[in-house]
Amino acid sequence: MIDEGALSDPGEVPVLDWIEVNKIGVEETYQRPLDLNKVEEMVRTFTWRLFGALTLVPQPDGRYHAADGQHRLEAARMHPMITYVPAVIVKAEDIREEASVFVGVNKNRKAVSSLELFFAMLTAGDDDAVTILQVCQRAGVRIPKHPGKPHKPGDTVAIGVIQAVIGRRGAMRARQYLEILVQAGFAPISANLIKAVEHIMNDPEFSGSVTLEDVGETLKAGGAIDIEAKRFAQTHRVPLWQGLANVIFQRTKKRRAPAGRAA
Repeated sequence: MIDEGALSDPGEVPVLDWIEVNKIGVEETYQRPLDLNKVEEMVRTFTWRLFGALTLVPQPDGRYHAADGQHRLEAARMHPMITYVPAVIVKAEDIREEASVFVGVNKNRKAVSSLELFFAMLTAGDDDAVTILQVCQRAGVRIPKHPGKPHKPGDTVAIGVIQAVIGRRGAMRARQYLEILVQAGFAPISANLIKAVEHIMNDPEFSGSVTLEDVGETLKAGGAIDIEAKRFAQTHRVPLWQGLANVIFQRTKKRRAPAGRAA
């Protein structure tokens, strides 16, 4: 139960209205830079179902400042069929109070994680999400909806990386990369591990020198590779996944070398 005595005053009830887009501007002293690529994508895919309402602050000259929703505002402004937008209108005495509205709206907003977005897209029947799920299922990978510790072997939440690998290499290759990580018993299968395997099998420095089966045998052999990979990454100032790729590759070459001969 929430103690009612601890609740803050909700203040004046805001006005809900439709406002002409040409009467709305932004205050650059507190707003983020506009991402034009994001705006153009919003224009191309514009739908009222996803627009929501802007948070506007009325100005003395009869115009409004968008305290929240400047990208949606710009998309509406650029769209030839949009003249008015829905808005929640709140009062602010000055720019400082107006900026506090921006801070409050964004500070209390919980970002949707890539995992949460994936399951929502899956429910919506999104083709990319369905493909990711199929690739993972065929590789024996489990995508936990509510991940927790300890992780189980074969678990992963690296949705974005898997999607990128599918896009670059195709669904079959992505499944093969995941399979060897499942067989090696990683818990979880991290984004860095997936990137490392893809790098070994496709980068000109490595590809052709070892097979995917060779890499799989190296990973199944175990041995702590994280510490060595971190050391390599720090020494050579490269990302951790690149350090993992180098360590796994060198261990694979060494394992394949004939007895008594250096790799």
